[in-house]
Amino acid sequence: MKDSYSEFVFKEKRKWQIALRRYILQGYGSYIYAPYFGIDAANFRKWISLQLNEEVDWDNFSSKWQFDHIIPIAYFDLRKEEDLKLCWNFTNIRVEKGDLKKKKGNRVDVLTAKTYFTDLYTKTNNSICKKMIDKINELEASLLQSSSPIEEFLINNKEYLDSIKEFSSEEFNELNKGKSYKDILIEQELFKKFG
Repeated sequence: MKDSYSEFVFKEKRKWQIALRRYILQGYGSYIYAPYFGIDAANFRKWISLQLNEEVDWDNFSSKWQFDHIIPIAYFDLRKEEDLKLCWNFTNIRVEKGDLKKKKGNRVDVLTAKTYFTDLYTKTNNSICKKMIDKINELEASLLQSSSPIEEFLINNKEYLDSIKEFSSEEFNELNKGKSYKDILIEQELFKKFG
């Protein structure tokens, strides 16, 4: 069973995706969503049209392409107004080409997204692009802060990790069976000495 936040995100994501499609494809939808998209329906459609070509066009939407987020939805807190306005802003929506039945393989990573929004901001001075850059910086900072237990593990286990980095598969097998790494190192030294 999904926890309440996961269930909330699932429902919200679905609701917003439907609203986005209606807004762009049908040119209308609930006016409540328009401020979050940050653009009128006709110009949103133009924004998407700029990303289409001979291979993907309006006639093959949903069979050859779909709407996708540059910074994925998972990086936004859908309970926060500011995050909703960034997540669903037209500048964060792109055309995703490919076989839609397969797993998403064309995902834009956050580093690429940062480059994309930095370039757009530098060339256009668009305030939403600046907010996207700030959001990515915030995400990067939160990922770095959460790494301290990982850093501690590496520091506390430095001797051990350095000692086992050249272990053979047989030696790892012995280690996994419960033999201490120090005993394995002693055996290595004895083998070197007496061959």
